[in-house]
Amino acid sequence: MAIHKVAKVSEIPNGTGKTFDIDGNNIAIFNLDDKLVAIDNVCKHKGGSLGDGELDGNTVTCPLHGWQYNVTNGECLTNPNVKLDSYDVKVDGDTITLEF
Repeated sequence: MAIHKVAKVSEIPNGTGKTFDIDGNNIAIFNLDDKLVAIDNVCKHKGGSLGDGELDGNTVTCPLHGWQYNVTNGECLTNPNVKLDSYDVKVDGDTITLEF
């Protein structure tokens, strides 16, 4: 496992998500009222970017076909047999880091 410095907290305003390519992993980080969470960015249905989706509470909706995911744990609300990887987010000062 390695620690990856990803971004500044100020780059992801409350209620939004942003995508990052980290060592070949496409990851979306979301800001839920100053709590940062991270999941795989690619929707399992047709590959849409979840970081570009609409965030409503803990749920992000894929902009391509509307599949929904819980951003806190990667569970798919549209298809219970699908789950995305989720990542532990740490904040050091204003720097967001992920370890995987």
